[in-house]
Amino acid sequence: MSEATFPGSAPSAAPKGGTGRGLYAVGLFDAVGLGMYLSLSVLFLDQAAGLTNHQVGVVLGTSGVTSLLGAMPIARAAERFGVRAVLGVLFAVRCAAFVALAAVASFGQALLAAAVAGLLSRGIGPLIESGLISRVPDGRAVGALARLRTLRNAGMAAGALPAGVAIAAGEAWVYRAVLLGSAVLFLCCAVICRSFPAEAVAPERRAGDRRAGILRNRAFLGITALYGAFTLSALLLGIGLPLWIVQRTQAPPWSVTVVQLLNTVLVVALQVRLSRGSERLQRARGLMCRGGLLAGLGAAVVPLTVLGGRWPDLTVVVAAAVLLSLGELLIVAGSTGAALLHIPKGRRTAHLAAFNMGFAATTVVGPPLIGVGVGGNWTAWAGWALFFAVLGLVALRVPAPPASEPEPDRRPAAAAPAGA
Repeated sequence: MSEATFPGSAPSAAPKGGTGRGLYAVGLFDAVGLGMYLSLSVLFLDQAAGLTNHQVGVVLGTSGVTSLLGAMPIARAAERFGVRAVLGVLFAVRCAAFVALAAVASFGQALLAAAVAGLLSRGIGPLIESGLISRVPDGRAVGALARLRTLRNAGMAAGALPAGVAIAAGEAWVYRAVLLGSAVLFLCCAVICRSFPAEAVAPERRAGDRRAGILRNRAFLGITALYGAFTLSALLLGIGLPLWIVQRTQAPPWSVTVVQLLNTVLVVALQVRLSRGSERLQRARGLMCRGGLLAGLGAAVVPLTVLGGRWPDLTVVVAAAVLLSLGELLIVAGSTGAALLHIPKGRRTAHLAAFNMGFAATTVVGPPLIGVGVGGNWTAWAGWALFFAVLGLVALRVPAPPASEPEPDRRPAAAAPAGA
């Protein structure tokens, strides 16, 4: 099979080095701020804002719903006005929302602030990605996104540290101070975005006719749906395995922390390396297939804790965490590479937003499915193992992108790197 390349790439139009580094910095600061909030949100609403358990659930659920509503309108705005302008506004509004959230003293205030913050949450990430790869040369986009994901995972982990300090202190003012710290980071992101040259992240030019819209791109929608189903493995690792550890095994409770640490270390260490070559369709298919099989094997290993014993159970848990984490890495790399091959020229912002909606939808429907499933016996894990293995085989049938004639490039050649 011949190597496929990203449609619509322009070798001489890569973002300038300063802009690339700025976008990586924005992605990192944004992730640290989010990590601080996500690690603290439930306890903040409970202990600092004084909400009931029901009210906490409503606030967080509302934030999740509004995040699904905001992603595509934000992407459309960025296509029209440019990533620089829209990102600057979004981070400024997010900063204000977190300042308001840090000061909440009632259910209504918390609901409004969380809804505004949630409305922006799913739209910002795709804009950072789009600005980073909008004009990179062929073959560089997947690597640039892999580096961004690595930075963001490290940032999320770093954000958990001040949240841990606040939890240990147990004082309302410390919780609020951490959220104000998130707001300051978002303000820094807004300032960085405003410093970008206008031409570096300008509005995308819509090439071709409007039939190239997302809803008509069936292959891309199929990959997005497949990616959403695949990412249930990440929720299984983050939700299902910890529940199984504390409820059904003799492994020590700190095994949950070990699972989270292993996943973070593997993502940071291997994401870029495993993403190499995924701009080729055959490689992307293989990565998704192997990722599904590894995730399935990880799920199949978990019931071996029935053998019992503190250290044998810990060994099983660690093995399952490694397999699920490696599966997640391969799935993300392969799915991203395959999706990019099906994105038309000049439409990356909206398509990346739609692609991220696959995971966003999974975060809504996945937790109830996983919570019910792992509450049973080993058969639930066997079902998950079969599910991911089947998805891996389905991934081998991902269609090739339509052939297109390359446009002549009349601009002088240049060798600007993609991100740094």
